[in-house]
Amino acid sequence: METYTQFFELLQVAIGTRERLSTTPTADEWEQLYAIAKEQALTGIAFAALERLPQEQLPPPRRIRQWAVKADRIREKNKTASVMTAKVSDFFKQNGFHCLILKGQGNLYFYSPHLQELRSSGDIDVWAWPSGSNPVRTVIEFCQTRKKGAYMYYHNLDFPILKDIPVEVHYRPTWLYNPWHNKHLQAWFNKYKTSRDFIEYDGYAIPSARFNTIFQLLHLYKHIFEEGIGLRQLLDYYMVLKEAPLSYPTHERIPFGLNKFAAAVMYVLREVFNAEDRLMLCPPDEKRGRQLLKEIMQSGNFGQFDKRYNWKEASNGSLKYRGMKYAVTRLRHNMRFLLNYPSEVLFEPLFRLYNKVWLLFRLWKFE
Repeated sequence: METYTQFFELLQVAIGTRERLSTTPTADEWEQLYAIAKEQALTGIAFAALERLPQEQLPPPRRIRQWAVKADRIREKNKTASVMTAKVSDFFKQNGFHCLILKGQGNLYFYSPHLQELRSSGDIDVWAWPSGSNPVRTVIEFCQTRKKGAYMYYHNLDFPILKDIPVEVHYRPTWLYNPWHNKHLQAWFNKYKTSRDFIEYDGYAIPSARFNTIFQLLHLYKHIFEEGIGLRQLLDYYMVLKEAPLSYPTHERIPFGLNKFAAAVMYVLREVFNAEDRLMLCPPDEKRGRQLLKEIMQSGNFGQFDKRYNWKEASNGSLKYRGMKYAVTRLRHNMRFLLNYPSEVLFEPLFRLYNKVWLLFRLWKFE
């Protein structure tokens, strides 16, 4: 963990919770730190630390130059992503929908100015809903008439209207496998749509920090049962908590059975980003937090570097066996979390079956 500890300190310098590294990395250690930054999709953020470190702690000049080139590319992609995000938002507004940008470029609002353009951009996630009834059916039918054949799931569908940036349209921001928790979650989302507690930023609207305190915790929670999460998503959440008003009661802060996971996340935020006590939603849980941090560092951004599971292989092959291979791989992956989060692990296979029925019989037409 020594190299990981150095990397955590590097991130702390970048975000301003530390002034310098406790030890000066060697040239070989700098190569390891750079590799970790790539795996965690934090190359740009980590480069921000190089702009703040004292001269004697900087990496070799050759590595600095290569790192700077990568950072410049991230800045350019970020500018393009922000412009495209505004265009996607305008597209839905012009067609009579309300919409919010979830995560992604919307998170730039919560970042310090010196870090905004250095956050690695990704997909564009837009939550859209009509003014009238049947919001799920209306959004799905609207998108299907314009782009047929895109993959659809319980909460969103692919909407490939841009050449280089994937767009996902959400009729539900997210979901939970536990049906009781999910019922209350969807009611909470529907209530929030009418609150108008939105933020206008850079040409599009985003949810408030208070909403994101729960929603992005849910996003992290969901992804540990998918391929995995990375430190980029944890950094996003840290930035949200710095902005969020944390004076409301604990039971409001951590609903939907998220208490244990929230405690694990608080540990990770404290260990990785040196998060202050005032940002803690609840007391950190060291045991669960260590397990979560180990998973994050072992699997990389969205599980792309997890050598224990070949997600790409599980998604390939004939249609007959593809679903079975992926289901078995997912079950093996999720069983590691059974003792900590039994509800979601046990309901996941049942939800997968329900989702197939929901799609096959087009049950969304009745929503």
